[in-house]
Amino acid sequence: MANVSRAVTIDDLRALALRRLPEFVSQPMETGSGNGNGPRRNVERFKDYLFRPQSLVDIAEPAHAVTVFGRAYSQPFGISAIGYADYFRRHADTLFAQAAAAADIPFILSGGSIAPVEKIARTAPSHSWFQLYSARDTSVTQRIIDRARDAGIQVLVLTVDVPVMPQNDWLMRSGLRLPASVPIRSLPYVLWQLLTHPGWTCELIAAGGFPTLESWSAYAPKGSNSAEIHQYYRSQVPAPQTWSQLEHIRRSWSGKLVIKGLLSAQDAVRAVDLGADAITVSNHGGNRLDCVPAALDALPAVHAAVGGRLPVFFDGGIRRGPDILAAYCLGASFCFIGRAALYGAAAGGVAGVSRAIEILQRELNQTMAMLGLPSIARAGPDWITQTGRVPPRQT
Repeated sequence: MANVSRAVTIDDLRALALRRLPEFVSQPMETGSGNGNGPRRNVERFKDYLFRPQSLVDIAEPAHAVTVFGRAYSQPFGISAIGYADYFRRHADTLFAQAAAAADIPFILSGGSIAPVEKIARTAPSHSWFQLYSARDTSVTQRIIDRARDAGIQVLVLTVDVPVMPQNDWLMRSGLRLPASVPIRSLPYVLWQLLTHPGWTCELIAAGGFPTLESWSAYAPKGSNSAEIHQYYRSQVPAPQTWSQLEHIRRSWSGKLVIKGLLSAQDAVRAVDLGADAITVSNHGGNRLDCVPAALDALPAVHAAVGGRLPVFFDGGIRRGPDILAAYCLGASFCFIGRAALYGAAAGGVAGVSRAIEILQRELNQTMAMLGLPSIARAGPDWITQTGRVPPRQT
C-alpha cells in the first residue's frame, strides 16, 4: 500500500491512485461521460476565481465548524455519494464511513453501493446520509426508503440528474462492460493491465472477483447471483424522474430531504416549493453529460433564487482547500467531495481517505488565515473576484 502520508496535495493522491489502478478502472473515473470535458470543466473553473485578502486581522485559528440540519460538523465539507466505489478499493464504502466518522463530517452512501445501508449506518451512525436513485418499480423505491429509515438514516439525498444511462466514449471504444463482459478482442489488453497493476489485481483475486452489489440484493429475484443482481439494478436504474415522483417521495420520507443534481434556479425554486430541505448544486461530477456548465457556474444563480429559504450545498470539482472557500463565497452552505476522497481510498484505503480530508482541511485553514478570514461563516462575495470580470454579487 502506498505511503499516503507523503502526499501533500490531492493531486499527489491522484497520482498514487492512478499508479495502482488498471486503466480500465481509472479511465472511466477520470473521464466521466462523453469525451471527459465534464470533470475537467468542473476542476478548471475554480482557476477563474481569485480572493481578496484583508490585512492586519488577528487570526489564531480560522473557524471551520458548520451546522447542517441542526447538527454541528467539524469541517465545512463531507464525502459525497460514490457508486461502485469498491471497484477502486475493497470495502471503500466502509472506509469512507470510518474516515468521515473520525473526522466528524458526513458521508453520503451511494444508491449504487456495494455495502448495504445497514452496515454503513452501524459503522458511522451519526455521520451517514443515504442517496436515493428512484427505481422503475415504484414499490422498490418505497422499500429502499423504508429500509433507509429503519437503518436510522436521517438525511435522504434524492439524485435527480440521471434520467437515462450516460455514455462514456472511452468505455464504448474499448467494448468493456465490467463486470458483465470482456470482449475477446480486449482480453490481451485486460490481461496486460492486470499484470502491470499487481496490487489491485491481487486484491481482486483475494476477494473472489468483482464485489456483489449488496445494496440491491434484497430487490433482485430470489437466488440471483452477483451478475444477475447487477443486471437487475441496471434494469431499474436509471428510471424516469418527474416532479410528481418528488412529491411522492417527500410524503414518504419524514426526515430531511436533499435534492441533488440541480443546475437551474427555476428547478431549485420548484424543489423548495415541493418541500425540499436543501438543494445540492451538482452536475454529478461531470459523469452524466459533458456539455453542461461546471457546477460552480450554476451556484450563484441557485443561491440567489433559494439561498434565503434553505441551505444550498455544492458538489463538483473540489480538489483544493481554496476550492471549498470559493464555493462558500459564491453561496454554498456546505460542500461535498467525490473524486478527492476516492483518490485517497484507491491510493491507501482508510488512511488515504483521512489524508485527503487532512489535506483539504490544512489548505483551507492556510487560505483563510492568509486572507484574514476568521470564519467560514463570514465567506461571501466581497472575498472573491472573477479574473477579468466584475466581482459576483448575490441578492
